[in-house]
Amino acid sequence: MKYIFIIITFMTTFLAIQLVQAQDIQILTHGMTKYESIGTTDIDIYFEVVNLSADTQIVFEVRTIENLPSGWSSSLCFGELCFAPFIDSVATTPEFQTPAVGPGDTLETSIHVYPDPSVIGTGYIQIEVGTFSNPGLRYVLNFTATTDPSVGVKEVDFLNSYYLFQNYPNPFNPSTRINYNVGEPGLVQLKVYNVLGVEVTQAACIFILCQSTTSHKPEK
Repeated sequence: MKYIFIIITFMTTFLAIQLVQAQDIQILTHGMTKYESIGTTDIDIYFEVVNLSADTQIVFEVRTIENLPSGWSSSLCFGELCFAPFIDSVATTPEFQTPAVGPGDTLETSIHVYPDPSVIGTGYIQIEVGTFSNPGLRYVLNFTATTDPSVGVKEVDFLNSYYLFQNYPNPFNPSTRINYNVGEPGLVQLKVYNVLGVEVTQAACIFILCQSTTSHKPEK
């Protein structure tokens, strides 16, 4: 019984540390989808990163998905400073001419999408946001930019609220990744069921940041 108590205490302490670290920053969004009229050349989607910790934080952003129509491009931006479209990761360091974020301070950031005015369409961009002090825990943001008049407002709002993306790689690999989108920050619990409706694993999430609480090998 003594050994069991020690193990449980260690696991509880580890969980508490993870939750504190996950709260280093907070993301404030102003809508995950932006619609502009046909012929526009710049679609801007803004969000803020707030430093909730007592330490100065180096914040980084990584563009993990860029699914754009032909002729379109996008840029990561800190404040008024936008970086070249081919740069997929940026951070608040001298290299990117942006200071680290002090305690309680807010980093204004955005994704700029540059459509080809002659091409009507919709682009999807995913960005992961984290800090150098805890790089393994990241917020995942899914943005949509469109000049397609067939994309209705109600449909867009629905996608912004709850959307489950296709997992990858397929479930017959040792592990699989599931991306999803929710409309606002909050506590989320993700549960995975097999074809028989039996729960096989679950993840505890903060905002859309998840860490699996159980391990599972896919059934053949």
